[in-house]
Amino acid sequence: MTGSVLIINKSEKEKRLMASMLSSFQLNFSYAEHGREALALAKRVRPSLVISHIQHEVMDGITMADIMQKDKALRNTPIIFVHDELNLSLIAAAKQVNSKAFLIKPYINNSLIYAVKKALESVENDHVNIGDNLVKSYLYA
Repeated sequence: MTGSVLIINKSEKEKRLMASMLSSFQLNFSYAEHGREALALAKRVRPSLVISHIQHEVMDGITMADIMQKDKALRNTPIIFVHDELNLSLIAAAKQVNSKAFLIKPYINNSLIYAVKKALESVENDHVNIGDNLVKSYLYA
């Protein structure tokens, strides 16, 4: 599986961890620290997938995803949100912006790998509903 992934997280350690976990895929990675930086980068690199921590100081992931949905070039880019804890209001907000998954750290049972695989398959197959294969280790939004 090939493609490009934009990882949005202020933690360099977390960005490296995600890239390492996804090393079995043939992916190119781009990195941003917050939503505003990610939007500018996404317009240039047109990622196959965005993985974003949901809360950022400069521009949060929900606002970023909402802006992406309104952009013709980015609106079909799948987004996976990650967060440090279960937060039902954030899950509901993620659902409103059509995110593909809401993962809770630490990722268990390879949930990040599974969510990325399904999201990239949806791009390759031109369908975006990956919520049919719910796995207990993470929540689809």
